[in-house]
Amino acid sequence: MTASRWAAATLLFALTILYSSTLIGPNGPNFVPLEFSEAVSRFVHMPLARNGSDQRADWMGNVAMLVPLGFMTAAWFSPDRRRPVLAGVAAFVVCLGFVLAAKFAQLWFPPRTVTLNYVLAQTAGVGIGVLLRGLHGRYAAALTPDADRLETFRAVLRIYTAGIVLFFLTPLDFALNLEDLESQLGKLPDTFLAMPGAERPAVVRAVLMVASIGVTMPIGALLCLRAEPRLTIGRSAGAAAWIGFWWMLLLYALTATIISATASLPGVFLRTSGIALGAVGLHWFARRDPRGIRRVLAAAVPWLVPVYVLAVASVNGLISTHWIGPETAAVDFYRLGLYPLFNYYIVTKAQAAKNIAAHVAMYAPIGVMIWLRVRDGGGKTMAFFAAVALSALVEGARFLRPGLVPDINAIPLAGAAAWMALSAMPPVWSMAMAISRGGGGSPLPLPGAGPDWRDRDGGQRTGRHGSMASADDVEEY
Repeated sequence: MTASRWAAATLLFALTILYSSTLIGPNGPNFVPLEFSEAVSRFVHMPLARNGSDQRADWMGNVAMLVPLGFMTAAWFSPDRRRPVLAGVAAFVVCLGFVLAAKFAQLWFPPRTVTLNYVLAQTAGVGIGVLLRGLHGRYAAALTPDADRLETFRAVLRIYTAGIVLFFLTPLDFALNLEDLESQLGKLPDTFLAMPGAERPAVVRAVLMVASIGVTMPIGALLCLRAEPRLTIGRSAGAAAWIGFWWMLLLYALTATIISATASLPGVFLRTSGIALGAVGLHWFARRDPRGIRRVLAAAVPWLVPVYVLAVASVNGLISTHWIGPETAAVDFYRLGLYPLFNYYIVTKAQAAKNIAAHVAMYAPIGVMIWLRVRDGGGKTMAFFAAVALSALVEGARFLRPGLVPDINAIPLAGAAAWMALSAMPPVWSMAMAISRGGGGSPLPLPGAGPDWRDRDGGQRTGRHGSMASADDVEEY
């Protein structure tokens, strides 16, 4: 990305943080006039609160919230990674100034909490973001448009795996003292039979179980890859699943020490089955022509659309005969929910993150389905407005269902999710074309590898100009 794009993204994120940190409150915007000298005095004498373990999740949430700001600011100051140390220091100083300014502004919007605890948390988040930008250089070459697609594939899988593990461990409020550890150990027997979303409706439980399997499939693909010294599918699906099982068992043990999380031993087996499916899928996919798979999926889209819409309606609790009229619904409508981001403010930061992830996963398939049907590289506008329209219908229907609360934040989020999903498909497709040139334990071709690759049936699979998928191959489809 160019410096101007990083600047736009940074400023938009900073404004979002400032808005959600000041204007959004328990009762909506609550500006209270305050003398500037009094505000300076309160700010200078900002207290350091003695918080208990129950506040650790919120503290960690403040850390995580500012990580993107540090990363994007450092990228803005040095998009080409020249003088990274100087750019990192400058980004940290600027972000620290923003954190202090936001905390100062909160003094005019009670009952916002202005303490050194949250300044330290957000400063730590900024620092982590800046450091991640520095470490990002390790994968930067693999993520450029000119990079080998197989190396990009591995880098993307590594980044995804790190992200999903952090998501599983959210809100990261680990038990850090003996009392908390004893309390967590006392809850351990309850985790032996706990299923994901046990308290949710049956349809949602089923979706969560499928999601537990689906989100770990990329980890299975990653565990199959080895560099010997060239990138290969050098590990069997069984070996990948076995390694994945122990990693998921370790993840379960870590989750059991998180105060606000609910560990699930059955979830270990669900996630391991996802790893196994991902490993098997990579071996299977490497022996096939992705162009044929895409044609089949494209032809199936008209049949998948009603199934997808029905699934979205079911997950949102809209398959029912019990409805109310607009007048009745308006009586109990929570009008503060009309403020953007308010519904994320009234829940914990971990719950807000999971809510956002759920909406992204719910509407991203629209972008994928449109990409399958549109062959000219367009469709982004169509994907955005199709997702916005469906989300608006869903949230409008939730307004008329007793016991459900519509969320206006889901509407723009749905459009963004579909747009981003469609935008991501061309590079995903180019990686798929590269993966299909190897398989069955054979070396995946890297630049300089043999000109052709033959599958076990003796059929040639080559691009127009050799063993790698050419640009024409990618653009044609």
